[in-house]
This record gives sequence, structure tokens and C-alpha cells, in this order.
Amino acid sequence: MDQRLLGLMTAALFAGAFGAPKTSSAQISRPDEGTPLETKYPPEAILGEWRTQTEENRPPARVRFERAEDGTYTGILSWSSAPRKDIHNKNPKLRDRSVVGIVLMWKLRYDDGEYVDGYVYNPEDGGTYRVKTEVTGSELLKVRGYLGISLFGETKTWTRYHPS
Repeated sequence: MDQRLLGLMTAALFAGAFGAPKTSSAQISRPDEGTPLETKYPPEAILGEWRTQTEENRPPARVRFERAEDGTYTGILSWSSAPRKDIHNKNPKLRDRSVVGIVLMWKLRYDDGEYVDGYVYNPEDGGTYRVKTEVTGSELLKVRGYLGISLFGETKTWTRYHPS
């Protein structure tokens, strides 16, 4: 098994065992009550362009979400600070294409405040994984890529892009 994947799965298990209790980050508390109120954004909330989370060894990028003809949502890599070729693609014929403009996420289906059952292509390793997302604020998008079940994955927080 790939060392990186093994480390990711170990970290996910560790975080699951010792992390914070599972609550939606879209839950808020009313000042007069101790019980959280769940805020669900409408399906269109994901539309537009989002900035990826800043990370070491990964250039900043933006992903534009659109609604597909079948009613699901698709994320397209619209900009990268360090554009490059898709050299890790499993299909040798696609390795010469630019990663900017490719579909990174597809088949995201809106269900009860989350976008689920989707797929994400990772140009860093050429792999395709499962993905789910959730708009957790007007300016925040939680993106979780995972292998098999959501427990074996990684979550990133993206911010809405506003052109200046």
C-alpha cells in the first residue's frame, strides 16, 4: 500500500478516535438557547468560484462550480498560480493537457444541505476519489475527499473568490 495513503488513513483513524465530536459546522446556536439550529444553504449556494486552501507544496488555485445538465454539480479548475501539465494522469494520452480547465469534481448531488456521491480527480497523483462538500457559510466551503468511506479521507476548507 502506498506510504502516503497509509499515513492518510492512519491520521484519519487517529482524528476520528480522538477528534472533536461530530457536529455540522453549519450548526449555530441561538443566544437565548443552548441547542444548535442547523443552517442549510440552498442548492445554488455552491455555484461560483472558490479558492483552495493554502497548503505547503500545493500552489493556490480556484475551482468554479456549475450545475450540470443532469442536475448534479461539477467543479472545474479555473485558475492555478502554477499551471502545469496533467503528468500523473493514468491515461498517457491526457498527460500533455493543462490541469487548468479540467473537471476536478463531478456528480455532486445536493442532499439535505450537503453535496454528496461525487468524485474528485487529484492531479497530484492521477487518482480519482469520492468527494462530498458542504457550504458552511456564505464564504466557506468544506470539501472532503475520501477513499471508500468518508472516515478515510481529508477535509479542506475553501473560501469564496471575489474578483477585485
